Amino acid sequence: MKNALAIHDSVCYTMDAVNESGCLKGEPMNRQPETKITAAYERLSRDDELQGPSNSIVNQQQLLADYAASHRLTNLTHFSDDGYSGTRWDRPGFIKLMDEIEAGNVAVLLCKDTSRLGRDYLRVGLFMETLRQKGVRLIALGDNVDTADGEDDFMPFRAIIHEWYARDTSRKIKAIYKSKGMNGKHTASHTLYGYIKSADDKNQWLIDPEAAEVVRRIFRMTIEGFGPTQIAAILEAERVPSPSYYLAQKGMGNKKNKTYTDPCVWHGTTIGYILGRVEYMGHMVNFKTFKANFKDKHRQKTPEDKLVIFENTQEAIIDPGTWETANRIRQNAKRRRPNSLGAPNPLTGMMYCADCGAKLYNERGHVRNGKWKDIYTCANSRKHPKSCTGHRINTATVNALVLDTLRAISEHAQSNEAEFTRRVNEMFSHQQAGSMKAQRKKLEASRRRHGELDRLIQRVYEDMVAERITAKRFEVLSSEYEREQAALSQTITELQTEVDNLTDSAERAAGFLELTRRYRDFTELTAPMLHEFVRRIEVYERAEPNKRYTTQKVRIFLNFIEEYTPPTKPDTLPADEPNPADAERERKRIYHSNYYYRRKENGGKPLTPLDTRTPEQVAADEAARKEYWKAYNRDYQREYQRRKRAAPSPSREDKACERLPNQDREAGLFGISGSGLSDRPRGAHGA
Repeated sequence: MKNALAIHDSVCYTMDAVNESGCLKGEPMNRQPETKITAAYERLSRDDELQGPSNSIVNQQQLLADYAASHRLTNLTHFSDDGYSGTRWDRPGFIKLMDEIEAGNVAVLLCKDTSRLGRDYLRVGLFMETLRQKGVRLIALGDNVDTADGEDDFMPFRAIIHEWYARDTSRKIKAIYKSKGMNGKHTASHTLYGYIKSADDKNQWLIDPEAAEVVRRIFRMTIEGFGPTQIAAILEAERVPSPSYYLAQKGMGNKKNKTYTDPCVWHGTTIGYILGRVEYMGHMVNFKTFKANFKDKHRQKTPEDKLVIFENTQEAIIDPGTWETANRIRQNAKRRRPNSLGAPNPLTGMMYCADCGAKLYNERGHVRNGKWKDIYTCANSRKHPKSCTGHRINTATVNALVLDTLRAISEHAQSNEAEFTRRVNEMFSHQQAGSMKAQRKKLEASRRRHGELDRLIQRVYEDMVAERITAKRFEVLSSEYEREQAALSQTITELQTEVDNLTDSAERAAGFLELTRRYRDFTELTAPMLHEFVRRIEVYERAEPNKRYTTQKVRIFLNFIEEYTPPTKPDTLPADEPNPADAERERKRIYHSNYYYRRKENGGKPLTPLDTRTPEQVAADEAARKEYWKAYNRDYQREYQRRKRAAPSPSREDKACERLPNQDREAGLFGISGSGLSDRPRGAHGA
């Protein structure tokens, strides 16, 4: 067999000079099927560009084309990926190459070196197995690999080295990226909608007037009570360009090459994204996302406590008060009522039950008698009736209370700012003194325990080294101490944040005074005013839940100054003159208490809900009613005694009484029927 001949297209070689693939050892294939191609794969990542022009796509293509021509490899087809990392496997050129390989159309695969295929040794290994199964010959010029010469034992090690290179490059880039972000420079490649980069300093953001006005309008509409979807619909109807299209027109953003069918399409998620960006207050936020591993394709959102924020690094578009108000509204009232019931109720989201702490649910709509109902009730009383009571209160009542409170406090603050600031300082000094003392005490105790754990871990380690305890016991004790220490570290961070967030009372007073200067001489309560002034409203249960007119306690917590009570004004009414409000409440009480009798006098027909009588008429009607029933009882008793004297002693069977006929009672006329005595009518004992 050694001297046998192998015939390939009229070219003869001895068998000891022919390899397993039927080719001359050390020489490439002379012929390949005309239906198959020679695939040349080129890839260039951004990191490879830093190494010089030799790795460019053009140079790789020229290198592979020269090799194919010199080794008689026909049907050369290039597959290229420019700007793609080897850790990614969703490369367009590589995907097309895999489709051709799976279809059996590739005879030879050329590449500069195996690192061009990828930098994940597991995926590269699977790819190599696919080539073997499909009978594809791999030639890597830089690594001197040709599978026609047999398997290369160093191929797995090369794949691992290529992955280590990617890992090392990732660590270096992360270090540079972190150093830049920690030094107060923007890590984002593009500016936020509303800002542009300075021509002199790329790390400095300047306000874009046109886009900044749209951002301010979005925040204003949010405070006015519009939801993100409603705001998006308004901007789209007004044909305002979307942020991505606007930035693309200026050569910014990450969608510069996108084709827009409609450049004015807005979405509610876009509005929510804009409302949540801290950068609009003039702050810099770095490291908003991260990758757990350099192989990961998708980035994860960084927790808020790990964000790096530099304050006042650029000019603010939105002031902090407006930003906090808008985001508080979004958090409290995430769902909006449908437009069929009118505009959203601005009180929704800030009304709470004072007993169970649940939010109050707004019930509104037309009831059976055609009236419009607009009330708030406890959400727990609706879902779990036994857990809490209704705490029902009318929306109009709450609006009137809030308006009166804001007008009283604003008038007091504007008339005497020094006195107002002094009272706020006194109020918060007493409130924060106890809280500050307790929080600092907890903070010091946590820090002491944290230091003790360090000493305990060191002592346990020394005991293990001295062989006083076993290594297993050391591991158990040290792990327990470390878990406790980690929990204490988190507690210390939270307590320190709470202590730092205790705002100075002077700043609170100044913030509220700024609001009072913005809203002067107001006579009605608007949605923006309500959201900027009021933070929370707590409603207690009615003193008499089953009564229509009763007393109910309501606590109103304002922004900056919380629950503030202005100095009471002296009563302007003379001592002997009744209060009109008290007289009106008494009139309504008498009107509803006499409803049964007035309806009976009206022949059982429902009465009109509106009573137009004056207080003098109400008092006169009440006196006439009492006089009528007094005369009725007197006449009834006289008739009863007369009949009793005239009638013989009744038997047991005759003691049954029948009711007197209902004749003209106001005239005092009573009919006698049979020998029985009529019963006293209902209510005969008077009022």
